[in-house]
Amino acid sequence: MAYFRKFPKNKYDFNRDGTLQTIIEFHKSVRPLDYKVDSPSQYRFYEIKNGERPDIVSQRLYNTPNYYWTFFLINDFLHDGYSSWPLSAEAFHKYLEREYEGFAITTNPEIVRNTDQQIINFKDSLAGRFQIGEGILGSISGALGTLTQKNVDMNQLIVQNVNGAFIGDPDAINNSTENIDGQTTGDSVASYIVYKYADAPHHYFETGDAEERYVYPSTNFSENATTYAGTVPTNSLSFKTNRAHLFELNEERSKIRVLDPRFVEQFAEEFETLING
Repeated sequence: MAYFRKFPKNKYDFNRDGTLQTIIEFHKSVRPLDYKVDSPSQYRFYEIKNGERPDIVSQRLYNTPNYYWTFFLINDFLHDGYSSWPLSAEAFHKYLEREYEGFAITTNPEIVRNTDQQIINFKDSLAGRFQIGEGILGSISGALGTLTQKNVDMNQLIVQNVNGAFIGDPDAINNSTENIDGQTTGDSVASYIVYKYADAPHHYFETGDAEERYVYPSTNFSENATTYAGTVPTNSLSFKTNRAHLFELNEERSKIRVLDPRFVEQFAEEFETLING
């Protein structure tokens, strides 16, 4: 790969037996040449087309696939490597099916007080309850899965590899909910709304808030469980799903900064000089 050939090589005696092994100094890096990438005359913006690989973009822009590595240097969100490159529509769909299968079981916590108004319990709170990896059983549905994530702020249990379907629909005529029981801890809470994981809330925000500022359901418990975050009524809340959030993130990553073709060769030469300096 053109990028890795630019890193310096050194010989090391790892086993202290006189045998030298050549390794590439991957840990060595330099910051992009700020005066180039921050000057509007040195770069432009490019929108990655569905399924385009970095080498294809490089070929399209520079008539060679060998400058693909510059994209990963001058875009901060690409510093994690190819895993941050936008997914094609097909790959995005497969990613959701693989990583976001299963269910998000939400609860509706409330404060329980005694006659002296002393707090004696946090009903259906997830704080301090359940452990990752234990089996989760629906008391009525018989659905059984593995707890893979617990999001206390969002009152969510993420349960995957599920056999069956959990019950949770507070708007149903028979108020369909069930107890959710941990098979290792013995912890139990009542389900509130059960979503497919991909379509579960990624975050809540007050309806009409253009900035979609996060409002966590568990910020404050209400006395009668009719409000979230202490002041925002539940009927004034909206949420963005995991699917929609990931789609927007993937779309944002499709817009990248690229070096103007007039300067890419000089940039590559200066980078190679610095990385080997």
